[in-house]
Amino acid sequence: MRISRPIPAALAALLAAIFCTQAAAAETKPADPAADPALFEKTVRPLLKKHCYECHSGEEPEGELDLSSFKSADSVLAGRKRWAKVLRMVYTRQMPPKDETPLAAADREAIVAWIGATLDNVDCSGPRDPGRVTIRRLNRAEYANTIRDLLGVQFDATRDFPPDDVGYGFDNIGDVLTLPPVLMEKYLAAAEQITGKAIVTAAVDVTPKQQFADDRLRVDGNGGGRGGGKMLASNGEIFTQAKFPQSGEYLLRVTAYGDQAGDEPPKMALKLDGRQLKVYDVKAISGKAEVYELRTRVDEGDRRVAMAFINDYYNPQRGEDRNLGVLQLEVVGPLGVRPEDYPASHREIVFVRPSDKLPARDAAAKVLQRLASRAYRRPSTDAEVERLLKLFDLSQKDGASFERSIQLCAQALLVSPNFLFKVELDPQPNTADNVRTLNEFELATRMSYFLWSSMPDDELLEHAWKGTLRANLDAQTRRMLKDPKSAALVENFAVQWLQLRNLRTAQPDRRLVRSFRSLRQAMRTESEMFFASVMHEDRSVLDLVSADYTFLNDRLARHYDIPGVEGEEFRRVKLPDGRRGGVLTQAGVLTVTSNPTRTSPVKRGKWIMDNILGTPPPPPPPDVPELEEKEVTGATLRRRLEVHRENPRCAVCHRQMDDLGFALENFDAVGRWRERDAGEVIDARGEFPGGEKFDGPVSLKNLLRTARKDDFVRCLSEKMLTYALGRGVEYYDQCAVDDITKRLAAQDYRFSTLVIAILNSDPFQKRRGKRRTP
Repeated sequence: MRISRPIPAALAALLAAIFCTQAAAAETKPADPAADPALFEKTVRPLLKKHCYECHSGEEPEGELDLSSFKSADSVLAGRKRWAKVLRMVYTRQMPPKDETPLAAADREAIVAWIGATLDNVDCSGPRDPGRVTIRRLNRAEYANTIRDLLGVQFDATRDFPPDDVGYGFDNIGDVLTLPPVLMEKYLAAAEQITGKAIVTAAVDVTPKQQFADDRLRVDGNGGGRGGGKMLASNGEIFTQAKFPQSGEYLLRVTAYGDQAGDEPPKMALKLDGRQLKVYDVKAISGKAEVYELRTRVDEGDRRVAMAFINDYYNPQRGEDRNLGVLQLEVVGPLGVRPEDYPASHREIVFVRPSDKLPARDAAAKVLQRLASRAYRRPSTDAEVERLLKLFDLSQKDGASFERSIQLCAQALLVSPNFLFKVELDPQPNTADNVRTLNEFELATRMSYFLWSSMPDDELLEHAWKGTLRANLDAQTRRMLKDPKSAALVENFAVQWLQLRNLRTAQPDRRLVRSFRSLRQAMRTESEMFFASVMHEDRSVLDLVSADYTFLNDRLARHYDIPGVEGEEFRRVKLPDGRRGGVLTQAGVLTVTSNPTRTSPVKRGKWIMDNILGTPPPPPPPDVPELEEKEVTGATLRRRLEVHRENPRCAVCHRQMDDLGFALENFDAVGRWRERDAGEVIDARGEFPGGEKFDGPVSLKNLLRTARKDDFVRCLSEKMLTYALGRGVEYYDQCAVDDITKRLAAQDYRFSTLVIAILNSDPFQKRRGKRRTP
């Protein structure tokens, strides 16, 4: 990136980093001369006073920004976020406004250089600021995975909950994960639905059942089908043949109603092999059928079960006609449920029941203490369990079963802030100078939601309980990366880093590809399996930008024009040349960085700067028009973009973005290889600001893996640290990022090294108090 007059490359990278609130590349080094505190009083403040104080000072300053209140370099450092905004406004020429005296180019450069260098000035040799994470709600993926691991129930949060907001490129950022009332209502409904699946409230609910309705019921007498069941218009029987697998107690449940007439309701005799068992007065009416049931012993074998209508009544003079209707017969049994008949979720939650030696409240206390500790990801307190037991007492007082009472308490747990949020208490006193190390339960929670998007498992919690998690952190990390649940790191980190969720809405022109639906999923699968291979095989993270293999099925192989791949199943494929290999040349990335009808070197170049180099361009200056469609017809796209770059204000940033995008021009808008554009051979040449030249994807990837590998490794480290923490990387995180990248370089850039270095970093291990915003 360059500004209107040449400035050092390091400062250019710094400005880009500050604009996107990411840490710029920095080592522990002497202070930049441009950050000299004396320059503020000597040069910068007089310029601000001349051009800015008229609006940004006094009792009611514009934008509530009183620049006159900042009287030293230290006060600027204390207000970094505000001064980052000042830097952005001055650099993009939004300030001073058009109707004010403009800044001379030299004055603008002086202000930009001093603010940028000052905000970047971090000393890694002293105490470090680990930052603080805003209390973070579980996002949809984390909620569903936590329900799965806590209660053993599959829950589709994407169907029932609204989408989560995104910050810094990810949907697990604490600052944007709000809890609106509509979502709280969804949580209440979900809690009832989930606990209803997880906990069986009556033994009959898990007993084998046979249901007989419609054609499985027959009529012996004057009657026929009606309303999904059978109807008798005169005395007769509705019957079926039921199989009783073994002798024992069974529950016979008949759903019936009657047409009421005369001085008594229809009478229904329940019979077994012709033997009358019981007679019922059926007072229910059509549309409001009721269940009539009988528990009885039945011998093994096939038995005739009949519902007989025994008191027919008909009075045509008064228009009265008594009839019997049966909607369904249900045979439940044999009764006498064994513990193993309950679902695993129920057995895990209700691991003890009341007995002669264990009163119901004491049994509930044991169940709720364990369940609450797992739900809260830490040992539950006596007070928390007692609050749940009060709800248990109320339920018992209303006559609910033990299991139903536990179910209600579990619903309360699922809407507790301790479950819905990852709670970390601030150090006391709650000041920016006070830093504390996370306890091991908090550390286990951070680890599990980073790598699994779910709660800690029993092994992590046991280490936390014993206080041995930190001592075994590296080994536990490797275990977690090998666990199938680490697929969440692919689904929730890699897919968002690569922006592949945009594939869901991508709609390439049908002239480019006729059937995109199957290709869309294949594109995403390729990238997911490729990232997973780097993770599970503990390969170098540099393979992410350049590798000699990928994963294909027949559909995607045809798209790539790679022969010898047959069938829908994906498999590892050795690539025949260097054109492909690495995320940059995968069809999913190439598609989401294109327009529907053509490629976009600008989007592709910006994507590389954002996600590979970590030097995102600043926002465009105001009043700069977008490239008009009339300017993009009749020549190669490279030539057409030259029209846009004739504007010096555009050329500053577009030169690097476009050059990077041009290197991928041999791939069309859906990632197929091509040699020509508009009838001419594609010119894929470009150049980095430092002078390194490239021509096409092969040489670009080689440079990214060699001369520019430090930029990529740092960018990937910052992206993953952002995801791991659930907050943006700030200026004070530069030292931690330095440590991570150094450790990676010393250990062959192994994927596990990146993860372990993040887990051992101060931002991940510690938390500071709240800082006041000046």
